[in-house]
Amino acid sequence: MRAIDVMAHGKKVGEVMSTGVISVSEHTPLSEIATLLEHNGIKRVPVVKDGKLVGMVSRSNLIQALASVVGRVDQHKETDRQIRLDLLSRLREQSWTDFGSRNVTVTEGVVHLWGLVGSEAERKALLTLAESIPGVSRVSDEMIPAY
Repeated sequence: MRAIDVMAHGKKVGEVMSTGVISVSEHTPLSEIATLLEHNGIKRVPVVKDGKLVGMVSRSNLIQALASVVGRVDQHKETDRQIRLDLLSRLREQSWTDFGSRNVTVTEGVVHLWGLVGSEAERKALLTLAESIPGVSRVSDEMIPAY
């Protein structure tokens, strides 16, 4: 059979295309697009602006976006872990305090110091020590000096 004959007997676009196309705008949150793909069993969705096609978002695009976010979150976690370890190491070197590791948390560069401390002077010294750690963006003082 010749190529022309095959093409003439082939299906037309209208016979294989989807009807009732689901589309999104360029402002649609990625989480909403992921839900659309999942619930409708589709692999990609057209992006429309002013009634015109401006792009497509595929499952692989969503995975790439997720991977870039996870990479940043992992980086924050590792940085936070290092800040905490540095602070705990410096605290162990101090004879003027017994401030324990259970009272130190770090989230996105913010050091949280909480719990009871021996005095107002110790509280201020702990704040200064925490602020001196590289990578600390802020110290959240949740300590209560003994009275």
